[in-house]
Amino acid sequence: MNGITTLIWYASKNVPRFEMFYDGSFGSQLLFAVRGKALSVNRRTWRWNEGNTRLCLQCNRGVEETVERLVLECSKYEHQQESLMDVVHEQCGENKWNARCVEEDSGTRYLVGLDEECNITVVDAMKDFLVHSWNK
Repeated sequence: MNGITTLIWYASKNVPRFEMFYDGSFGSQLLFAVRGKALSVNRRTWRWNEGNTRLCLQCNRGVEETVERLVLECSKYEHQQESLMDVVHEQCGENKWNARCVEEDSGTRYLVGLDEECNITVVDAMKDFLVHSWNK
């Protein structure tokens, strides 16, 4: 898997396992794309997108549109982010979440269920976030 950036997160999985959050819904499809780093954000699609840009066009702050940024930082999705963070803080605690945020992926692996401490409630909240935010 060396050099295949879409598989970076999966490389840390010890063994394949049944994932109970894939239920055929639109949220599950989006989650699958996020987990494979294949969600059509501008950083990934800039070569063939309309504006030929990697920048986020949702908030126009002049930064690259990445999955991590869309989920955690883009101001357009502030309301959805607050709802997601309410669930995250309830499930793992604010201090533990803040510790995860300093990791390389800013805690996104935990949100999509690729972390050792997979929490189905958090993953379901992430699916809801994706469904309510994804408008491309």
